[in-house]
Formats: sequence, structure tokens, C-alpha cells
Amino acid sequence: MVSGATDNGTGTIAMMEVARILKQVLPNPKRTILIGLWGSEEQGLNGSRSFVLDNPDIVENTQAVFNLDNGTGRVERINGSGFVHAYDYISRWMSAVPVAVTKDIKTEFPGSPSGGGSDHSSFVAAGVPAFMLSSLSWGYFTNTWHTNLDTYDKLVFDDLKYNVILTAVMAYKASEEPALVNREQRVLPADRDGKPGVWPPIRQPRRSGVGY
Repeated sequence: MVSGATDNGTGTIAMMEVARILKQVLPNPKRTILIGLWGSEEQGLNGSRSFVLDNPDIVENTQAVFNLDNGTGRVERINGSGFVHAYDYISRWMSAVPVAVTKDIKTEFPGSPSGGGSDHSSFVAAGVPAFMLSSLSWGYFTNTWHTNLDTYDKLVFDDLKYNVILTAVMAYKASEEPALVNREQRVLPADRDGKPGVWPPIRQPRRSGVGY
């Protein structure tokens, strides 16, 4: 975890509320729903990369990962992370979310896999459908990100409530699927040199603070 309120206290708050709601309203999902708060993300996704490598059984059976790591704004975009059939199951899960929450969310399918930037990338590299719930910035990158202005008063709770609803419903719908969703990966476009695109590899985490 980090100390900032928008980076990423907002994600932590939202996921705590997701857990509270699901426990109260839908306490017996078909699959276990885990909340992940990994450390050392800024230093190279070390926490989530360690989790992926240290827990192969969990990773192999993970239905989907939803990542809230964009600050305090309302989710506005979901990228399919390069999974060919993401349009199918993401659309089905989103259809169960109130229209007021989803009406302004843009989707991009199949999208492209993320090789870094936030913790969902560690799961994408392992072939797990993992999605960044990208949100409005509210000046996040220009005014508060990684500064001493990243404080509690910057939180936009109306937007966070929408993010909680979206994540809770999608997590529950994903947990209720009869089988693991299709993990087929798209053929990636060639790079500038004409070489075939390559899916991001699993990377070794840095497990020591020596040298930081």
C-alpha cells in the first residue's frame, strides 16, 4: 500500500466497501473473492509479481482480476487486455450493473495486454483475464500524484460509490460463472521493426529493499 489518499487510498477504500457489501448482501459466492492490496507496486509491481509466482494454484484458477488504481474518479474505460473473448464476459457482467453506473463507460475489445504500470499486469502476463478499471483523473496526474497534496480532502466520494457498485457486481457475476472464462489471447500487431508482437512475459519481482 502507499500513503497517498488518491494513490491509492481510494482503491483501498473502494475495495474494503466492496468486501463489506458482498459479505452482507451476497455472502456465499460460488468462487472465493479475494481483495489484493500489494506493496512495492511503484518499485516494479514487486508485490503482485511475487503473489503470481508464489501462488500458482490460485492464479491458475483465477476467474478475473479487476484493478482500481487510477485515483478518485469514476471508472470511464475498460480495456479487454488482449483477451479475444473479453467482449463476451465483460459485457455480460456489466449488463448486471445499474445503467446509471455504466452508461458513460467506454470499452475497448480485445484491447491490448499491459506489460506494466499497475498490478493487474502481473496477472495478464500469467494469462489471467485482468482488467484496469480506468477512471477520470480529476487532476490526479497533474496536481496530486506522488506529491504531499495527495490527501483525504481530494477524494470524490460520489464517484467512489459508483466504482464500488461496478466492482462489487462484476466480481460477483464473475464468481458465479459455471466455468473459467475463455483465456484466448489475441495475435498482437508487429512492432516498428516488423517483428511479431509478443505477450508480456512473467517477470521476477525484486524481493529485497537493498539498493532502493
